[in-house]
Amino acid sequence: MVMTWPTPSLPKLKSAESPIGPISTAQESWLTSLTFLGAIISPPIFSYISQKYGRKIAGYIITIPFILGWLPLIISNSIMHFYIGRFILGLSAGAVVTCFPMYVGEISDDNIRGTLGAVRSIFGCTSALIVCATGSIISIQTMAIVGLIIPVLVTFGFFWLPESPMYLMRTGKTKEAMDAMLWLRGGNKEVAEEEIAKLTVVIEESKANQLSLKDLISARGTRCGLIICIVLAAAQQLSGITPIMSYCVSLFQSAGGSVSPITASIIAHAVQLAGAIITSILLDIAGRRLLLIFSQVLMIISLVTLGTYFFLQKQEFDISHLGYLPLACVAVYVLCVAVGLGSVPYVIMAEIFNPHARGIASSITVGTMWIFGFMTSKFYPDMVTLLDLHGCYWMFALVCVACLIFTIFKIPETKNRSLESILKELSGGNDEKHEENIKKSGGEVIEKY
Repeated sequence: MVMTWPTPSLPKLKSAESPIGPISTAQESWLTSLTFLGAIISPPIFSYISQKYGRKIAGYIITIPFILGWLPLIISNSIMHFYIGRFILGLSAGAVVTCFPMYVGEISDDNIRGTLGAVRSIFGCTSALIVCATGSIISIQTMAIVGLIIPVLVTFGFFWLPESPMYLMRTGKTKEAMDAMLWLRGGNKEVAEEEIAKLTVVIEESKANQLSLKDLISARGTRCGLIICIVLAAAQQLSGITPIMSYCVSLFQSAGGSVSPITASIIAHAVQLAGAIITSILLDIAGRRLLLIFSQVLMIISLVTLGTYFFLQKQEFDISHLGYLPLACVAVYVLCVAVGLGSVPYVIMAEIFNPHARGIASSITVGTMWIFGFMTSKFYPDMVTLLDLHGCYWMFALVCVACLIFTIFKIPETKNRSLESILKELSGGNDEKHEENIKKSGGEVIEKY
């Protein structure tokens, strides 16, 4: 809801009916980008809180800036109120993306880890669709009131969730960890005891290798994992998803297609939701790497086609018979982002680091994503002025080409693999073969938490 707010709200604020008067292009870019600026700050803070006080406590604290951030938007007497509210909301947005993958990665079975990781995208896309569909018919203040109510309800929901067994074991609370694991495994005591035993081994080994930032960079396997996550986080934003969705109405207005801009925006967000649902099914079937490759190929095609449409429009070719093309390109693009770069990086981030490296690595990765998100959303209007619309989308396509090449040659498959196996491959050792040999020899493979 926070990230989709600009889509229905910016056209209202730019119109004569704006509660603060029509805003300028510069103010528009700040309203879009300030959320990312706030999100840059919060990951290290909430990473520390989740490591020191637990994932559940961090979840409670995250709701505070969510509540405080919507209050200035309810008042909304000046542009400064909007600036303050958007910045505070960004603090929570950054915290959610930091803590959610960490929690999910620690409570889920290996065979459903990808599906649970995609749930965040499903809820996010559902919220985005609702905001886009209703935002054009309700006031900005009403939308802010709804946004205020949601984190209040979520706070009560946290009461029923258990703390991460990984965190409880690390802090010596073995009984509480067993109770949490029993809850998470549906009361199956045998399975819970087996998983707690694995956790004990993982924690004992990781205690001997607690990582500082220097250690994180010097250990080859972890360093390679960090590079992979940083590249994916940067590519997610530099491929254009934030400006395309934030300025969605403006994009379709410029395209002059056969569908109204607001309707086209709603369709685009509906397709994004469909993509998130498809991803939750495919992640643990097709694998993370395959989804990244397939989705990026289609992203390149759709961005190049969209850029060509705007180029032909600028050259004053008759493209009236292609009025459907902008919506089709954006629909394919957002579908592929949802299937690939929009969800897979979060799953990989939860799978590729050992428990003691996960907090630092997640903070760095998410911070990278927010930095590039701020840059693309803040400077997108300037990029359009400098490169025109076709130049922007061709540039986004080039980013996808670079990320596709990186994915093919550098990113391993993490589906249904242990942390040991993944780190061995990243360190240059035998990957799946090593794990299979251990199993055949009667050894134990420590599953990922």
